[in-house]
Amino acid sequence: MADPVSLKNMYDIIEPSAAGFWPPADGVWLLGALVLVWGIVAALVLWTRRRKNAYRRAGMQALRNIRLRLDTPDGKNAAVRELAVLLKRVAMTAFGRETVATLNGERWLAFLDDTLVGGTFSSPAGNLLTHMIYGPSHQLLDEAYARQIDELFHLAGRWIEKHRSTVPVAYAT
Repeated sequence: MADPVSLKNMYDIIEPSAAGFWPPADGVWLLGALVLVWGIVAALVLWTRRRKNAYRRAGMQALRNIRLRLDTPDGKNAAVRELAVLLKRVAMTAFGRETVATLNGERWLAFLDDTLVGGTFSSPAGNLLTHMIYGPSHQLLDEAYARQIDELFHLAGRWIEKHRSTVPVAYAT
């Protein structure tokens, strides 16, 4: 009789075949679904934000086009007028016609200041929007006005890009 613990009765261990990649485990399906949902939500958020700020991009493009007209002496007066119209258009898009259309003069400058953190439209440069729009063009040829015009365009660009899109309480209808 053969000894049951004899080495002759032992056989090699049969290794199982490697686990296949398909079908994946339940956790992999769950992780894939979560990544897909996260990707869709992120794309929707980015798309909504981009659409919401389209008026800012259009305003900045219009500002660049207006700035090109500053090189000619006759263009300075026209550029300041066009800048005032552009700011009003951007503000009406952001805050609505009811809130913005009736604002002019000091109230308009105060509104621009109130909707921009650190806004300084009440400065001499900002006053060009209200005081020099209809003034004679020779006044804008002075070197002091040239610096104010540059400052005004910089301030307008900052306002278009960074203004708060919520209506300040003082202007709510």
